[in-house]
Amino acid sequence: MDIKGKKLLLVEDDRNLREVLTEELQDRGMMVTSFEQTPSLTQITEAEWALLDLRVGSENGLQFLKDLKEKFPEVKVVMMSGFGSVASAVKAMQLGAHSFISKPVTPDMIIKAFTDQNVGEEVPEQEISLARMEREYIDYVLQSSDGNITQAAKKLGLHRQSLQRKLRKNIPNK
Repeated sequence: MDIKGKKLLLVEDDRNLREVLTEELQDRGMMVTSFEQTPSLTQITEAEWALLDLRVGSENGLQFLKDLKEKFPEVKVVMMSGFGSVASAVKAMQLGAHSFISKPVTPDMIIKAFTDQNVGEEVPEQEISLARMEREYIDYVLQSSDGNITQAAKKLGLHRQSLQRKLRKNIPNK
């Protein structure tokens, strides 16, 4: 698939990553409009592709994904996150994302996520550590509580502060 001339909306709060991705993707022929924060939908006049960070500052990229798909139903969206979990990826796909990729990302990974026709192929099963499973379950419960930490802590049988401590910990690699 030819990507030259594709209009890409990029929402990423990390300035260095946003600038590098913008430059690299423009060098490959894409027309990139980037934002440091989730923009107002009135700022967007058209969108073919959108690369959205799951967490933009204190905002949730999933809500912006939902709003963007309502205004531009044909936009192809790829979500990315450094804190990706199965629950987040599933929720993004339910809201209309084409793909979900984990940071760190490269321009080639991004282009492949947009152009790959084999999205949804079966992923080979890997062993997952207990810490990783715990974090994914916490993310799932937090997602089902619409991001409300107090409500999620009640569902998990934890104090709110305990849940916040768990969320601040690094995500296990495996």
